[in-house]
Amino acid sequence: MLIHTVKPGDTIFKIARKYGSAPMKIIENNELENPDRLTVGQKLLILTPTRTYTVRARDTLEDIADRFDTKKETLQRNNPYLCGGEKLYPGQILAIKYDVPTHGIGVGNGYYYKGCEEDRLAMCLPYMSYITVSCGKRADHNVAFTFDDSIVLKEAKARGVRTLLRIYDDSLSASKSYITNIVDAIKSHGYNGVSIAAYRAAKESQDEYNEFLRELKENLKKDDLLLFAETDGNEYHSVADVCDGYAVMYSKSGVEKIPTFDEAERTLFQKICDTAEPSRTYIEIPSFGYIDKEEIHPKEIVRIANSSGLEISNDEESKISYFYYNKYLGGKQERVRATYESLDNVKAKLDMIGELGFMGIVFDIMRIPVEYLMSFNASFQKPTFYSDI
Repeated sequence: MLIHTVKPGDTIFKIARKYGSAPMKIIENNELENPDRLTVGQKLLILTPTRTYTVRARDTLEDIADRFDTKKETLQRNNPYLCGGEKLYPGQILAIKYDVPTHGIGVGNGYYYKGCEEDRLAMCLPYMSYITVSCGKRADHNVAFTFDDSIVLKEAKARGVRTLLRIYDDSLSASKSYITNIVDAIKSHGYNGVSIAAYRAAKESQDEYNEFLRELKENLKKDDLLLFAETDGNEYHSVADVCDGYAVMYSKSGVEKIPTFDEAERTLFQKICDTAEPSRTYIEIPSFGYIDKEEIHPKEIVRIANSSGLEISNDEESKISYFYYNKYLGGKQERVRATYESLDNVKAKLDMIGELGFMGIVFDIMRIPVEYLMSFNASFQKPTFYSDI
């Protein structure tokens, strides 16, 4: 896995020739909407297949998988533009194999939010062993469902992906009725477990929060259901050692004074190793950038730089990409900063996840750039045992 920083005069064909790669693979693996207009300073993921196949008439994905002794899901992961489907056309070039992943096994846990398109879900499912559906919310001592989860559950289970109900709870208490209702909600919808997002409660009363997790786990064990919990990496605290998984949410590109990678990510990851169980920990791969304080997709930031004729700068110490531009705010121009965590940042995170023995990653299905998914695919092998559930 290589990362190229676009320089003045670069074209996709020049870049492909430099690395011995195919122009179309660079376009596909970076989801480039207009490959004829690259932005100086933009980071591109370079992955060169070790084996390819040119699709012929009447080929099916299953036939091709059988021919090369692989799985349909592997072909879908290696070729994200298939969108998790099987639409082929003659002349299409498929990546059959890439180099062996850098770091053994890694587990993907994708977060599904209301409004996620079915094609986007289908594209991301091959990279996931878990899907966390964010449609649960505490309502007094009950669990309220905020949108219809039937389609996502159906698609996930058809792909052998374990399902977790994410419950947002801003007023935690360890009442027995609430715990009972959580278990009933999970079972009634057919989830494999629950992911608790209770940031304020965890911060204000850590002992009470951990006791709640212990009691909840005892009730979930009776039905072999899983318990995950989320924690904020910016205010990291250890969580009771009873959960099956811990999701550490951390994004730094929106803070005012951005720390270096060593000050931030490396310090945080080491702290997790000292206070938690790395083999049950999942690290967030952020898919938000920021313009001033406003959240925005990294792709949109690149579009703004491109349309404004601006170059993207890359801070090597923080591994943050940024630029400044004039934006109309309240009828007048103001100079604002656009920032996002670069591909270098993603690669460094993935390398540390592998080196320190973390279980894998969590990501936002709707927003994660394709090149981040392909970086994960190049770094980790999906565990086969998660498919047989």
